[in-house]
Amino acid sequence: MSGSRKLRPDFSVTGLVQPLIVLVIFAICWGLYGMTTGLIFIAAAYGFYAILSLAYNFRTENHWFLGPFIFQCTMIAFALMAPKVGVFAISEANFKPFILILVVEMAMLLYVVSTKKLKWRGWEILEMAARNVDDTTNGFTERPKFLGKIECSNTELAGFTHFMKSSLIAWPVNEINRVVFVPIATGNEYRLPLGFSNDFSENTWVAIDKEGNVTVQISKKDYLKYKESLAFDQLVEALGHLFIEFFERYKKGEEVRIIYELNRIKAHPFS
Repeated sequence: MSGSRKLRPDFSVTGLVQPLIVLVIFAICWGLYGMTTGLIFIAAAYGFYAILSLAYNFRTENHWFLGPFIFQCTMIAFALMAPKVGVFAISEANFKPFILILVVEMAMLLYVVSTKKLKWRGWEILEMAARNVDDTTNGFTERPKFLGKIECSNTELAGFTHFMKSSLIAWPVNEINRVVFVPIATGNEYRLPLGFSNDFSENTWVAIDKEGNVTVQISKKDYLKYKESLAFDQLVEALGHLFIEFFERYKKGEEVRIIYELNRIKAHPFS
């Protein structure tokens, strides 16, 4: 088949709801305790996000995360130093450069968002895996499936692992004899790149061991995201072959081609 099988939108707290919660709490603080208290909350919220951005920067080695980190730090200063209402209020003349800095940083963030530099690719991975699944019979099973063996040196696997991690295609969990790649889409999967847990048992994953053996599992929660009931075995095989294709392209130095193919998938805006 051509195109991709679509997934149901997931309006999780990592997408639409989270910023709305921040705005609502800011409005409540402003209404009950005044603008200064509201701005203190905004500074605290951006401080939390800045810590997350810095953590992602070090954990993924994707240094585009420094862009949001700098913007978030500027927003903290903006909130705390706002004329008349900020905790450390400064004069309007001294405050004007912050406005110019914010405009420049927002332009930078617009570029980062539009080019998907900081987008986890789990949603695209799930849709790409289903492109060639023609059978729509339902047959979910929790057993991992062995797909075969690839030619893979330890150096190549280490380089591929770094590429998948820094490109936000999948989060690698390093085990003694293998690397398990977990596509990050939505929900509790974000605990993995943030270091809160290495438990991927309830997630979709593709494992490659040091001998090149490839094993795949698709979680029930991800399987149920598809709008159509797809043949589970075909879907598992397609996901495994997709990662094998990524690895072969990586060995050929075609990383840009991988990113291009992922960018062609039109995932919903809150994935």
